[in-house]
Amino acid sequence: MHSAVSDHVLADLADVVLRISREIDPHGAGALDIVPLTGTEALVMRWVDRNPGTSPSVTAEATALQRSNLSVALRSLVSKGMVERRHDPDDARTVQLHSTELARESIGRLRAHWAGKLRDALGDDDGVSDAVALLDRIDHGLRGV
Repeated sequence: MHSAVSDHVLADLADVVLRISREIDPHGAGALDIVPLTGTEALVMRWVDRNPGTSPSVTAEATALQRSNLSVALRSLVSKGMVERRHDPDDARTVQLHSTELARESIGRLRAHWAGKLRDALGDDDGVSDAVALLDRIDHGLRGV
C-alpha cells in the first residue's frame, strides 16, 4: 500500500517536531525550577507518573529499556526524590513504583511551561486536539503499540 503522504512531507513533519521540542525545552534559555533529568530518567519518569503502581519489569518493557539501564535510571530517580518504591500490599515480594510529591510538583511546573509556550504560539487555535491525536498515532505507531 502506497502512502498518500510524500516522504518529503513526512520528513518535514519530523523536522518541525524536533524544532518545537527544542523551543519548549525546559532546560533552555528560560530554565525552569524543576529537577533536572537525563533523557532516560525523563522517559522512565513519564511512564511511572502515568502508570502509578507499575512494576520495574513492566516499566522496562514499556520504555524498551534493558533491565540494567532501567535499574540505573530508577536508582537515580529515587536518589533525586522523584520516585518511591513501595511493596505491593497484596504481595510483599513485588515492588510498585510511584511518583513522589516532588515529582508531581516538578511535572506540574513543566506542563504549565509547555502549555504557556504553546498557548503563546497558537492563541485559541481549535485544531490542537486533532494535532494531539495525530501525534499520539505517530507515537503509538513508532513504538509498535
